[in-house]
This record gives sequence, structure tokens and C-alpha cells, in this order.
Amino acid sequence: MQDKEIIELYFSRDETAITETDIKYGKLCRKISFGILGNNEDSEECINTSYFKVWNAIPPGRPDNLCGYVCRVVKNTALSLCEKLRRKEDAEIYTELDSIVNYTSSIETRVESNRVAELINSFLSKQSQKNRTIFIARYYYNMPFREIAETIGITENAAKLKLSRMRKKLSDYLIRNGVEI
Repeated sequence: MQDKEIIELYFSRDETAITETDIKYGKLCRKISFGILGNNEDSEECINTSYFKVWNAIPPGRPDNLCGYVCRVVKNTALSLCEKLRRKEDAEIYTELDSIVNYTSSIETRVESNRVAELINSFLSKQSQKNRTIFIARYYYNMPFREIAETIGITENAAKLKLSRMRKKLSDYLIRNGVEI
């Protein structure tokens, strides 16, 4: 089912919208949630809470990108649950980019968020394949440094250092392109 059709199910308050969302994005949502929370029970609680939040947000909201919207809700819910479960040290790992890019959901910032996303994509396209892989593994799939290092074939410290340098370069790139940080 296409995203627009799923969104219309939400607008008609048809509960199959949640089922269709789970069919289409459930695996990705569980990967994100599990990557932050580290266990299946908490991950499932996060997914259920996230779907409830999406149900309550659509309508009135109408996301342009359902996948991105649902993933952001899952990530934010998982981080909140992580803090609630007193796992602040884990939650801090997943907020590394927050000082560079502040994602908000207000209508006024939707255009700016799309612009920032385009700039991040442009920045990543100029990076080496290895650096892109590390960045996406960390900030999209929420992989721990150990797992990234094993996948790429570098040390954990090298992965941390590469990401630290990339965050600095990304920050500079965004500032040069007029994004307030």
C-alpha cells in the first residue's frame, strides 16, 4: 500500500492504518527501537506507543514523508523510554547530532527541515563511501560503535574519531549554507 493511501486511512480513522504502517515500516521501526533500547520487550512497547502517537497526530498533521515521520516518532519515543528506564548514557549516544541539527515538527520549520535534509544529503555525497556508511549506520540505523567498527573493518576508536570529525565538518557545512545551529 502506498503512503498516501495509508495516510488517508488515518484521516478516515480506519484502524487498519496502523496495521498497514506496521506491514510497511514495522521492521525498520523495530530496528531503530531495538538499536536504542537493546531488548525486545522495551522495543515492542516503544513501537506500540509510537503507533498510538502517530494515530493521534494524523490528523490533523499530514506528513510529506510517512516513513521519515514514523521513524522520527519511534526514535524520539525510544529515547524518551530509554531515559525513563534510567539509561541516560545510552540515550546520549543517539543525541550526538542534536547540537548540529534541531528537528522540530512545527509547520513553520517544515521547509527548513527539508532544506537541512537536502544539505545533509549533499554533504554525505561528498564523503568517501566508508564515511557515508559509518554516518548512516550510526545516525540512521543507530548501530553501536563496536558493530560499526566490525562491519567496516576498523577499530572502535577510529569509528568514533571519524564520526566526530564528520559532525564538525557537517556543522561547518551547514553554517556556510545559512543554517542556524
